[in-house]
Amino acid sequence: MHAYVRHPLTYTWMLLALATVTSWMLGLEQHVQNARPSAWVVGSILLVALFKCRVVMRNYMEVRHSPGWLRWACDAWLLLNLVMITAFYWPAAT
Repeated sequence: MHAYVRHPLTYTWMLLALATVTSWMLGLEQHVQNARPSAWVVGSILLVALFKCRVVMRNYMEVRHSPGWLRWACDAWLLLNLVMITAFYWPAAT
């Protein structure tokens, strides 16, 4: 049992759970104050989602041990998705 608790992926899972709760609290707090979420809240939730995706890619998909070009390609893909989602959402939210 102690081997599971001390495994690095357990700490990664706890970090992902904390990030999930953080983004949920951001969205919940904004929803209580206003029916329409602000662009800054959505942007911060998207950044938390980007962080979570990167952690999953690096630790669970074993991209951490892959060649450098693949790590850069995965990070570029995540950044491209963030830019595209932001570009489509931001004009509608402001």
